[in-house]
Amino acid sequence: MKKRTEFVGAASAAALAVLPLAGTASAVEYTVTTESAPHRGDRCTYANSCAGSASFVHDGDHLLVWDNAADGHSVVVEYERSDENGTDYLRAWNYYGKYHRLDANMNIPEDGWISYRVCLGEYGSRKVLKDTCSAFNWEEAD
Repeated sequence: MKKRTEFVGAASAAALAVLPLAGTASAVEYTVTTESAPHRGDRCTYANSCAGSASFVHDGDHLLVWDNAADGHSVVVEYERSDENGTDYLRAWNYYGKYHRLDANMNIPEDGWISYRVCLGEYGSRKVLKDTCSAFNWEEAD
């Protein structure tokens, strides 16, 4: 089974970082910002008061990933997109801590789609805690 994982480079918690991802057919650019409060996205992690959430914004193809709790876990979105071929999910890790938002700026073709779910995980070992994952959300890119 072929596995692919996307990682975000290090950035300080209070700084704004823009990090291009090289080596994939469709490059993704990441931005990290600090929020002032928790955010409920279109999908929330399961059975833990929305410790992590995610939303897809059609205008500009942004996948937003929020960490809403100081629980020692990272928030990870597992996703598939129409213009990527692989046998495992792509992943966007938000390991910056409570009240940080990761913005994965994607360029999905206008007739494309994305399917994603949000989970908690352990960034160091890249382990996704499957029992925390939301249901998948499928959206057209428009």
